[in-house]
Formats: sequence, C-alpha cells, structure tokens
Amino acid sequence: MRDRRRGIVGAVAAPLLVGLSAACGPGDNVPTFEVDAFWPMPLEYPNILGPVSGVTVADDGNILIVTRQDGFSRANEVNVVTETGDCCRPTAAVLEYAPDGSLVAEWGGPDMGYPWPNRPHAIAVDPDGNVWIGGGVAAAGRGGGRGRRGGGGGAPPAPPTVDSHILKFSRTGEHLMTIGQTGQAQNSMSSNSFGGPAGFSFDEGANEVFVADGFVNRRVAVLDMTSGELVRSWGAYGNDPDDSDLGPYDPSAAPSQQFRSVTCAELSNDGMVYVCDRGNNRIQVFETDGTYVNEVIIAGATLGSGSVWDVAFSPDRGQQFLYVADGMNERVYILNRESLEIRTSFGTGGRYPGHFRELGSVAVDAAGNESAPAEVDITRQDLAGQRIEITDVLDLVIEGFNPYSLAFRIRREEPQIPGSI
Repeated sequence: MRDRRRGIVGAVAAPLLVGLSAACGPGDNVPTFEVDAFWPMPLEYPNILGPVSGVTVADDGNILIVTRQDGFSRANEVNVVTETGDCCRPTAAVLEYAPDGSLVAEWGGPDMGYPWPNRPHAIAVDPDGNVWIGGGVAAAGRGGGRGRRGGGGGAPPAPPTVDSHILKFSRTGEHLMTIGQTGQAQNSMSSNSFGGPAGFSFDEGANEVFVADGFVNRRVAVLDMTSGELVRSWGAYGNDPDDSDLGPYDPSAAPSQQFRSVTCAELSNDGMVYVCDRGNNRIQVFETDGTYVNEVIIAGATLGSGSVWDVAFSPDRGQQFLYVADGMNERVYILNRESLEIRTSFGTGGRYPGHFRELGSVAVDAAGNESAPAEVDITRQDLAGQRIEITDVLDLVIEGFNPYSLAFRIRREEPQIPGSI
C-alpha cells in the first residue's frame, strides 16, 4: 500500500474541483492539487454546519474544525431553533472527522459553563491531545448565539467585541482551563489577556505554546503549556510590541516596524517560527526566542484584510514547502520554505464548488495513512504529455465563512519518476 498524507486548509468553499496550478519544470517536485468532492460525508438530517473558522489535524490523523454559531439566517435556515420547521439544527461548535470524512464527535459552544469566544477562530491540538481554541473580533450584534441577531433600530452600533482569552479542552470537550481575562481591550504588553488570539503551535520539548496574538494585539506571545503563564513575547523584527496607531497600510511605504495583525505563529521542525503579519502582507521568520531571521512580502499591493492569513508546512521531514493561505486574493501560494521564493499558487474566489471565499487557514498532517488502491489509479497528463500517477496524497481541508459553510479536501498529486512504474 502506498503512503497517504493528509493536510488542511482554511477557506470558504464548496467541495468540487479547484483549478490546478501551472505545471513546474522537469524534475521539480512542487505539488499540484485537485479537490476531493466526497469529503467530508454529509451530516445527518436535520443538522447543518455553521461557518467554519478554524481547522487542524490531530496526530492520529483526525480533522477538527471549529465553527461559528452566528452565521445562520433565522428566517429559514435554523427552523428547529426558531420552531418554524424541521430543518435545520446547528451542530455543536467543534466537530471531529475521521480521515475518511465520517463524523467522530461534536462538542462545545456557547452557554455551556465556560466563556465561549464571541468569534471563535483558532483551533489546535497540543502534543498531549488537548484542544486549544482562540477567538477574534465580533462586530456589534454578532457572536455567541445561534443565528443572526436583529439590529437595534436607530441606536448607534456598539463597539466590536474582542475575544481576550484562550480556552483549553480535553479531546472530548472537557473544559480544562481558561487563560487570560475576558472582556479586555487591546494591550500587546498584557500578561493576562490577549487581543483576538488567532493561532497556536507547540514546542513539546520546551513545554511552550506560541500564540498568534492577534487580530488586535501585535505580538507573538509564548506561554507555558501547562500553566498558561506568559513566558515572553515580541513584535515585528523582534521589537517590543507597540499598539500606537499605524495608519492605513501603504504598499509604497517602508516596511512597518510593528505587526498589524498576527494571525499565525507556526513552529517548524528546525525550530523557526513563521509569523503571519496579515495586515502588512508578509511572513516574518524568527528563532524561538524572538530573534528576527527573515521576511517575505506576499502580494504586497493587497489592501483590505491583507494577503497572509495562515501558513502550514509540507509533511516531509525537511518541510521543503510552505503553504500560504491568502483570504483576500483567494489563493494558496506554495513557497520554498528555505528561500521563501513563491514557486506557484492555485485557487480562485467564488461560490462554485471548489472555490474560495475568505481562505482562512491551512494545516497539514505529517502522519502516514495507507491509501485505497482506487486512489492511485487516477492519472493526469502534464504539459509535456507524460503520464502522471497519483502515488501520494496530501489532503487539504478548506474552511471558510461564506453562506455555504463547507469544509472540503484537496488532494496532492505527485508524479512518478519516468521509468519507475
């Protein structure tokens, strides 16, 4: 049986074919992808999946997603809740899928005895199997409950709500710890609150968790994995974080000496921390103590929410490639991790199956799984007309925020070496 590797990406999309990237030169092993239209399996009637805002893969290969409970139309979408019909009923906030796409478990959400985020976003599984969940910024009148809330007439809108805490659960949903105070304002120097913690990665040897802090704060915060206490933090280029107003992003200006919005902080196998500075359209690379190493600008002219939303590493031991989710331009970029050179990209925005909308996160499972024989029988033709057999599979689960609220999987194709079949 051939090796099968899985991965996950965050974006809004429907589960069909995503456009493949252009083929690379002879001998180049940059992967290409196509959508798996049959993952995950449909939920049982009358359950409905909410907007998927975070996705991760556990060490055992299972995929966990976190959904938002405020993305439904109460007019006709959650009729079980409004007692107006038989369909539909929102699932719990956290869902766990087996590699084959079958639902394993669901748990969590508002009104369960712990301070569920108003805008849940990040989800990750630590080396002990515990689940970490962070949040973002919820606009006035949104967050928490199931279904969109009505406006407040002519009253001025309330300010947005920032999730300033982190939740830690067991794999089965038992609440283990709340880290940080709830209801706090932006403060990138705080030792007991966060500003929309948007991502997590873990250093098992040091017993530390790297927090992308965050949607309003401007730092990487490193916590003790057991106690949740702040160990250290840093801003762009290793500077002390500073919450001063940066003004609008200007593509022609010199690079900002502060982060704008930190949406990922991913630790590589060789001990480098890759930080998404989404509002500044860049990835910065650091040593684990915050020493600055390198940076790359991605789609630098992008305005709005920025181009660098999340990153993940390819599952080979050396993690040759870096996958970058761009939720503004609706692309996934594939970079050489060492040089930070963009090798190719794929994807497009839209609401057709396989298209992206607000491509939010990407994750890869490095564990091997055996593939079914049928999966290695699929063939494609490259630009030179050579036969390519799918010999290895990397699944990327797409999550996102559009009305269809679907997660899906894209599969990696790797060509055989000529003459090796």
